[in-house]
Amino acid sequence: MTLNSHLSALHGLLFFLTEQGRPVCQRMLRVQSLSEGSRLPRDVPVDQIQALMQEIEKDATRDHAGIRRMGVMDRAWFLLMLHRGLRTREVRFMLRCDLDTSASLSASLEGRRVRIEQSKGLKDRIVCLSGATVEALHAYLDVRGPAPTDHVFTFRHLPLTVSYCYARLRTYSRRCGLHVTPHHLRHTAATLLLNAGAPILTVQTVLGHKHIDTTLGYARLYDGTVAADYYRAMGQVEARMELAQSTNDGPPTGGQLLALVDALRDGTLNEDQRETVHALRLGILALAEQECEVV
Repeated sequence: MTLNSHLSALHGLLFFLTEQGRPVCQRMLRVQSLSEGSRLPRDVPVDQIQALMQEIEKDATRDHAGIRRMGVMDRAWFLLMLHRGLRTREVRFMLRCDLDTSASLSASLEGRRVRIEQSKGLKDRIVCLSGATVEALHAYLDVRGPAPTDHVFTFRHLPLTVSYCYARLRTYSRRCGLHVTPHHLRHTAATLLLNAGAPILTVQTVLGHKHIDTTLGYARLYDGTVAADYYRAMGQVEARMELAQSTNDGPPTGGQLLALVDALRDGTLNEDQRETVHALRLGILALAEQECEVV
């Protein structure tokens, strides 16, 4: 336990004694917790996500009808958390009418949207769904069956309990030798989007954060993007420095030109620009071969 944990436990005991009419030192109640630096949200590596998906798919394809239904449902809410970053509460309280925003439920899902009402901070929002999530929802709704409630996800004809998603994910995690919670999936959704180049404001909207500072906490996770940007930029810097250094000794060699072209190729280019750089590289190689033949 940390010092703050011990202090919190001590405060709890002192407040209990105060309620019981026991005399306590009031100065102890004024002791403040130690300030802590902000912690990085914990995301789940891709290989671990794949292992979890494989375990869920095993249940979703079982011969036993009850286990198969649970697996199909687990796959749907798992993808809602992983691809959309939904909170457990948002999954548990999702209603069929939240999906049925158009003429039919099928048409609504084809539009890849769902309404999230009165979420954290009492904010309503419309969220987009990935193709895999839509397919998983369709598969689950086909086996959902009748229920006395309008909630999308039900277990034994009742809405999911507070601990359902956590318990099911813990079961799948133990099979893989992992420890993953539903909120880890939300962290992972943010990290995957940032690593894919999604703007920070887009990720804020996707996660439903009120303040951009909350989303910026996830921005510290996407080391893959930062590393790629750094190495690409440094590659261009080094190529330019080598080219500038060689100007006093004569024109750049074929190898130096290739290094410069490769630095350009590693940048963010559209299809036409990639073709131009590729053609330029082939031209440099052809010139280099001609020089070798002349020599």
